[in-house]
Amino acid sequence: MTRKNFLVTGLLGSLGALVALVQSRCSSPTTPPPPPSTSKTFNSTSVNAHTHSITIDKSEVQTPGAGGISRQTSSTGHTHTFAMTQMELMTCNSGAFVVVTTSVTDLHQHTFTISKWF
Repeated sequence: MTRKNFLVTGLLGSLGALVALVQSRCSSPTTPPPPPSTSKTFNSTSVNAHTHSITIDKSEVQTPGAGGISRQTSSTGHTHTFAMTQMELMTCNSGAFVVVTTSVTDLHQHTFTISKWF
């Protein structure tokens, strides 16, 4: 095999591999994505070097009760009260995000940004 034949064969092989790679990236996935979770955990902003989390169920967003929701955040030595009104839950369900501020505990509060995940 001459040097020219070797280089041409190598170039054609590389080109074939590149075409195969591009085609594989453009093809549709063979498996559908997993269904969205029935609940989601959101994390708060960091204040005084810590955060809190809150879990919201899909059903609470889709069909919010008249009183909305209210619960305690996760604990880092203390908790905060997290509450969303029925209107805030409906806003979230429409696809917009809602900013919720917790109660004040230990002279500080946290903010959550809640958005529809399903």
